[in-house]
Amino acid sequence: MPITLEVNEKSVYDLSLMKQLRLALNDLNIGLAYDDFGAGQARFKELIEVPPDYLKFDPGLIRNIHKAAKKFQHLVKSLVKMAQDLDIDTVAEGIEGVEEYEICLEMGFNYAQGFYFGRPAPADEVLA
Repeated sequence: MPITLEVNEKSVYDLSLMKQLRLALNDLNIGLAYDDFGAGQARFKELIEVPPDYLKFDPGLIRNIHKAAKKFQHLVKSLVKMAQDLDIDTVAEGIEGVEEYEICLEMGFNYAQGFYFGRPAPADEVLA
């Protein structure tokens, strides 16, 4: 999708409104991403009722995941698989080092995002 609307997970609470939004976005060929998954209340029902194209895992789950307990790593990997079983692409947010990136690859994340890949910069600097 050329454009994706990113909605914070906490904002996804009115299923009726989200269904209307999803239909409108589909009509416009705009994707939908739920941001900060796992930061607070995981809204599993919404993943079924109004599935996003992308599920962005909160940086708090990703940061130092290579040092996390195996049970925690297993939980995150299970959530990644669950999302992908629902045909939702997964994004690991907040990757700051190669170790985090490598374990996220092993876990099966579809995409990765974070300072490891680059820091925000003005467009003219990026294009130069």
